[in-house]
Amino acid sequence: MVYNLIMKKFLLVVLLFFTLNLRVKAIEMYDMTTPLEGESIASDALQKMVLKDIYAIAAKQNSLCSQFKISDTQLLHFPYDTVKKNGKYIKGYWKELWTIDYCDEKMQIPVSFTIKKKKTYFNVEKIN
Repeated sequence: MVYNLIMKKFLLVVLLFFTLNLRVKAIEMYDMTTPLEGESIASDALQKMVLKDIYAIAAKQNSLCSQFKISDTQLLHFPYDTVKKNGKYIKGYWKELWTIDYCDEKMQIPVSFTIKKKKTYFNVEKIN
């Protein structure tokens, strides 16, 4: 029983290491140029944060590929349920579809954005 607990912790540490390693690889090796092509309304800084997650997903899909680029962004849902204060959104939601090209393949990844109390959060949705 103690052995199983130790093995579970060890496997968790190994999994965490590989996940972080893929994320660092994505940050260091791929095109982080913003603003992105297309309709994205996310700020440059927010786009760069999303890129890190998207490139990590693509690296998991094809670990042999090292050429990743966002070729298009589409605004699927214009910001709704919004509240503005002094000209800035302090509440709202919107959704975009980001297309990534990698090693002669394309993948479309939905990204949801939420503004709460002047901070914008994002969620890169899982794909099959």
